[in-house]
Amino acid sequence: MAASITGFWATADAFDERVPAVVAARDLAEGHVLGATDLAPAEVLLGDVPHIAWSAEVPDALAGLAVSADVPAGSLLGAHLLVEPSAGAFGDALEVVVPLDASLAPSGVSEGGLVLLVDPGLSPSRERAGRPRSVIRSLELASFDGSAMRLFVPPAEWVWWRALPAELGAPPMVLPVPLGGDAAALAADLDELWAASYEQEAAALHPFGDEWRARASPGELEVIIALDLSLAASAITEGDLALLVDPGAPADGAGGGRPRSVLRAIRLDHYRDGMLGVWAEPAEWVWWRTLSQRLGAAPMVLRVTEGSDTDAVAAELNDRWRQAWEQG
Repeated sequence: MAASITGFWATADAFDERVPAVVAARDLAEGHVLGATDLAPAEVLLGDVPHIAWSAEVPDALAGLAVSADVPAGSLLGAHLLVEPSAGAFGDALEVVVPLDASLAPSGVSEGGLVLLVDPGLSPSRERAGRPRSVIRSLELASFDGSAMRLFVPPAEWVWWRALPAELGAPPMVLPVPLGGDAAALAADLDELWAASYEQEAAALHPFGDEWRARASPGELEVIIALDLSLAASAITEGDLALLVDPGAPADGAGGGRPRSVLRAIRLDHYRDGMLGVWAEPAEWVWWRTLSQRLGAAPMVLRVTEGSDTDAVAAELNDRWRQAWEQG
């Protein structure tokens, strides 16, 4: 079998499209229990040869399974060659144990009952977009022990089930469908409710209200920056003219240090409670997005009198800060 696969691989139609597939990273003996390092990707001409498509999650998903025959290094690995070390396959199906979160069902879930399988979602934050909770599919709950269900599924489904918890970042949730209920209608209602809740949660992260997103021009990206207000002798308010300041670093710090200095003059068009909002073209967005990381601290802000010559003020401040840094 391995020889025939190798032969097909070598003589496949040169006009076929190459796709990434899972191959053995080393010689694997019959009964060998896979680890993530036993697998590697390869761009191959497949045709109809049984294979497992490569993705970043596949090595961890396949880890812990055994091979049912010798597999030479570089050979394609198909689901038909994989078994559970203890239970093995059942007919043409493969076994998979899927952890489940039953916290949506305070009264519990029943073996054999119809349930919705739910993506728990990911709460939005200032660092990531997240995603709303949503229904993945409905299914009949089988072989459930209170924390996981045991399935025997065709090879095509097996990798999907195996990788699902890692892709979601948490075990999938289950929600019972009421007796006689319409699973599709319930799923649609819940998805709508969860999407609305997610939008409210995401909107609450923005300090500028509902009108903020309407301020963007086509092609602009959003960034919200925390500011250091310690230079502000009086309150900073939206609309103020200000100088954005690099807080600097001590002369004996990493990279030799640097004096405090003015980065640019800015108008605080979108400012509230120490947070500055900016809509910018991609190149400018990258500058704002990485600013705090490059400075090693939040940028400082110094309000200046309306109508001031900001270049002259910046030059005078930079000269004073450099002298103080050199003396300190």
